[in-house]
Amino acid sequence: MFTKTPTELLLKDFSNLLNKCQSCYDLVTNRRYNQYLAILTTAEGYAIAEKAYVRCDQNPELQTKEVSNFVNAFDEFYFELKQIMFHDDDDFETFRTSLKRMQTEYEILTASFNEI
Repeated sequence: MFTKTPTELLLKDFSNLLNKCQSCYDLVTNRRYNQYLAILTTAEGYAIAEKAYVRCDQNPELQTKEVSNFVNAFDEFYFELKQIMFHDDDDFETFRTSLKRMQTEYEILTASFNEI
């Protein structure tokens, strides 16, 4: 049914997740954002992450250090996003740094799978 490998599907999921996180970052740091749109975009991103986690659970070859590092980077970003959206903690520098870490970990992850 599917012609893509689990690795290709995971990279697609993580790419979509990174794009959603970038959108959330843009929405929240603008401060002229619609709160409901920010929450919706965040929920979409989290749903993508959950799907990717299930994919990793079902495919042991995806359970690598690089995948774990990306997931940890997402968790950090998600925590910072919640702090800004729901706790009035406007530490935008830490928030920006967490997004940058996600981008870096995604590049490392992609490179590691391309070596296989």
